[in-house]
Amino acid sequence: MDKKTVLVVEDSPYLAESLADMLNIKGHEAIIAQSGREGVELAIEKKPDLILLDIRLPDIDGYEVYRRIRETDWGKKAKVVVLTASESIDNISKNIDLPKEFILFKPEWAASDLMEKIENVLKD
Repeated sequence: MDKKTVLVVEDSPYLAESLADMLNIKGHEAIIAQSGREGVELAIEKKPDLILLDIRLPDIDGYEVYRRIRETDWGKKAKVVVLTASESIDNISKNIDLPKEFILFKPEWAASDLMEKIENVLKD
């Protein structure tokens, strides 16, 4: 399996580190951004194979992060999986043009389910 780069845009240090650890165990390289602005900067600079994007962030929200990334040539095709605890599927779908299977709700998913989803997205 090829080593993939995954950008984790998550303001909870515990969750961000947990996700990074799981990704590293699976042989991927995890990069962590703890704010929206940092997420945009790292996405554009590193061009990761996948972005795990939280919606509620301390500076700019995930919707704005998504919009700014999609404005770049590289970002138009970037793979994104949204992780959220508080947004409704309808609200996310209104603001982000992603299929519902690319939206996961915290803490409803198990780590194994998340990793399976990540592996499937990275395969495509």
